[in-house]
Parts: sequence; C-alpha cells; structure tokens
Amino acid sequence: MTNEIEGLISVVLPAYNAESYIGPAVDSILAQTYSNIELICIDDGSTDNTLNILNTYEDERLRIVSRENRGLIHSLNEGIALSRGRYIARMDADDISLPDRLEKQLDLMRKRHLGVVGSSYSYIDDSGVLLRTRILPESPLLNAWLLDFGSSLCHPAVMFDRKVVDDQLYYDPEAEACEDYDLWLRIRSHGISIGNVKEILLNYRVLDTSISRTKLDIQKAGSINALLKHEPVYNRKQAEFLLSGAKPLPNLRLISGIVCCGLFKRNPLRLMFILLYIFLKR
Repeated sequence: MTNEIEGLISVVLPAYNAESYIGPAVDSILAQTYSNIELICIDDGSTDNTLNILNTYEDERLRIVSRENRGLIHSLNEGIALSRGRYIARMDADDISLPDRLEKQLDLMRKRHLGVVGSSYSYIDDSGVLLRTRILPESPLLNAWLLDFGSSLCHPAVMFDRKVVDDQLYYDPEAEACEDYDLWLRIRSHGISIGNVKEILLNYRVLDTSISRTKLDIQKAGSINALLKHEPVYNRKQAEFLLSGAKPLPNLRLISGIVCCGLFKRNPLRLMFILLYIFLKR
C-alpha cells in the first residue's frame, strides 16, 4: 500500500471523446463542499476537444494525464495507481455529482466503517432532463445479499477507503463491460462492507454510447462468469436466472438446486432472503 494522505479524496475520472459533457462533470467535482480533493482526469486518447477543455482549468487540484487509447479498465487502474488520497472516488466524464456528494459519502463511510460507499442517483438524458430516480439501500448486509442479483451500486458514484479495501482495489482486465460488478463480488468475498447513502448524490447521464447499451451481450455474459467465479456454489443456469432479476418463472428443479447449493449450511438467512426475493418478483 502506498503512503496515502489521510483525509484526501482522490477522484478518478477517465474520459474518452467527452467534449460535450466533460466541463460540467469536472465543475461538479471542483465545486464539492468537501474541498480536500485531487481530481485525476485520464484522457484516454481522445480525438475530440476533451483535452483542450481540461487544459483550460487552472485549479491546482486537477491533475491531467493524456496518452494513447488503452481502454476504460486500464484508465481506472492507472488512476488508482496515481491517487495520493486515502479515499478514492469514481466519476464519469458525462455525469454530474451533486455538491455534497463526497462530504456525505465520507461521513457515512467513517460512521459505519465501510470499505465502499455509493449513493442513490437520478437518470438524466443528454440534455440534462430528469428521466427517473433509483434509490439504493444503505444497509451493508442488504447490499451484500443483493449482489447475487446484480450490482447494488452505481459505479460512477462510489467511494473506496483504500485502508479497508487494500490490495483488492483494482479492476480485472478480463472483466470487460462488467469490471465494476466483478470488483463488488471480489470485495464481498473478502468480507468488506458495502453501503450507500440513500440520498440522491449523482446525476447519471443515459447516452446511446453507454456500455450498458453498446455492449449488453458482453456485459451479461461477463456478469454471469463473475458470479460463478466469486460465488462458486452456483451453476451456470442458476447464475443466469439470478442475474435476470429472477424474472422468468423458475421451475422446481432450479429452485431446489439453489436451496441445496451450499448456501443453506453457510448462511441460512441469506438463502431465505434469496428465495423471498425470487417469489416477490413473481
């Protein structure tokens, strides 16, 4: 572990051809009520005006790295390696953090001794118009159990305590389009607590170029593989069913397989939660 600076929040913001939105994204971080930050912008080989926009800022807290395109996962790991703060927050180049995001996340992280803190968020369109909201649970236990059904965190809204997460704070280069879900599962497998600030602290921009739209099939397949890797009690059919949101009507064999997969002996309460979740979706 590096000799990180206590109290400093390092915000990692990768950007690729983000000229339309990079300004408001950067502004929203530099205007945070918690000002002890550094903002690390990784220009991942942009061919538009992204780098020129970043170079207009004179705030000494902004650090800019620009080089050839190497992809999102490489940029995230590079940003983490460059971070000097004890706390590392994520941010995307097309989203907007509310002014008190970092302050409220750090407060919850310290109070509950969490390794990862996210938040509830709003979806906005390319013009910034509100589409809908998603409220996420605060409870570390509930967040851990919900990971069997997919991500219980909004990736660009998370903050890490590197003293808690330690050497698990990296993104797997093999987990294309699901690098965040793979990380949450790995963190859970090491007993690290995950929570959310229930207040909305991020505006998440929905674009046609979003990974969830352009790489949906890769994301689905990768998420199944991640769940099987970090929770090997499941088989592939069970993992596919759980990650579908338990929407298809399950057959008795599938349900009995989940009951007998080993969770009952290890954690009967978690198994009861999974079964309750499945049947509430009916």
